[in-house]
Amino acid sequence: MNFKFLPALFSRHLSRTFNSVNNFCSSSAATLNSQSSSQPRELWRLDTTNPFLEIPEAWVTSLDEIYDRNYDIIQLHPDIFRVTPRLDILHRNIAWQTNYKNLVLTRMLTRAEMPGGGRKPWPQKRMGRAQAGSIRAPHFIRGGFVHKVRGPLTRFYMLPYSIRIHGLRVALTIKHVQDDLIIVDDFDSLASPDPQYLHDLAEARNWGYSVLFVDTSADNISANLVEATSHIPSFTVMPLYGLNCYSILRHETLVLSRRALDLLEERLLQKMYKTGQHDKSFRYIDYKQKLLAEGEDEEKNDIYPPFV
Repeated sequence: MNFKFLPALFSRHLSRTFNSVNNFCSSSAATLNSQSSSQPRELWRLDTTNPFLEIPEAWVTSLDEIYDRNYDIIQLHPDIFRVTPRLDILHRNIAWQTNYKNLVLTRMLTRAEMPGGGRKPWPQKRMGRAQAGSIRAPHFIRGGFVHKVRGPLTRFYMLPYSIRIHGLRVALTIKHVQDDLIIVDDFDSLASPDPQYLHDLAEARNWGYSVLFVDTSADNISANLVEATSHIPSFTVMPLYGLNCYSILRHETLVLSRRALDLLEERLLQKMYKTGQHDKSFRYIDYKQKLLAEGEDEEKNDIYPPFV
């Protein structure tokens, strides 16, 4: 796995561990009382009969201060945040995401598509030279190409649905085990839209160079967070439906809102325990008329014609 995001996956500063221990030891008595009084989450389809089952937990923090302030502990579902770290599953997901985006547009011309070459270069006989019918033959210099790249070509294929779900669970497990998963009560608690404030907050909490913020949808994301991250190239804001293995491993820290965590667990568990077919079989004959009729309702535009 020789990918550029591997340093963000395996290398981490020791100060993250020291800060976590310091925050744990410096928790106040009021914080502990509030944690004990908090209601435990109802984890769907939890195997309570397993005596060896460990329920992972995570701190819940806020963005109203620069320095970290943990005020609650939340339970995470072990089927999502405590799975076996299958690096082969991660590799399949990353390879799929990087390959399906590649599009080869190279189109090497054949002898029929090359300009010129319609006249016979010299007579067939009595010249003492090899017979030739066109200067664009493949064995000529500047001639046409044979059996070469004839784009556009794509490497797109659809990864099985179960592998995509499994890869997402493995990526979330690795982030949580490496202490790179942050749960925030709400992104609206961000005090200022100033990029420097968010930069200082990430530096004080040792979030690393790149941070991925995930909320339920694009409409619910805090305006202050969007304004602050727009000026920091390594900080990314993403809705929950766009969460993927490549983005998780590319960023050093994953920050989830509490409502995004609830929705993420709900959707993943529903997909995991869903009965029946996961992937729909798409046939061209079912969408032929729709594809051919694309652009019929659009207004005519001489500059930008509709793409069909």
